[in-house]
Amino acid sequence: MATPFLPAGATTGDSGGELSSGDDSGDVESPQNPETEASRNLAELFEKAAAHLQSLIQVASREQLLYLYARYKQVKVGNCNTPKPGFFDFEGKQKWEAWKALGDLSPSQAMQEYVAVVKTLDPGWNPQLVDTIPLFYFL
Repeated sequence: MATPFLPAGATTGDSGGELSSGDDSGDVESPQNPETEASRNLAELFEKAAAHLQSLIQVASREQLLYLYARYKQVKVGNCNTPKPGFFDFEGKQKWEAWKALGDLSPSQAMQEYVAVVKTLDPGWNPQLVDTIPLFYFL
């Protein structure tokens, strides 16, 4: 379900462009940096929360949707970098002001806050189950 408050769910992922030196002797993987792994897990959780939010639009208040919109934009775009919408664009102005108010909030913090609100909207939501329950279970 599309909504004017949330941008279409852009997914992050591998572009598929893989370079190879042709030397297979260095195929040993280096250990994962714990911060990199935590960051990847948070990004994955954020994407799942953004997808799950589409089913919660009816229970979320306008203020919650603006709060989530601003954090989504902070994660996907960064600091507010667009001019303020015109006077008669009420919805656009509210969205812009919510995003602009975040200032220099880090993407990591924005993701954590986004996920926390989605969990508040649906306390029973378990993102780990999303990938483990077969689709036919819901049909």
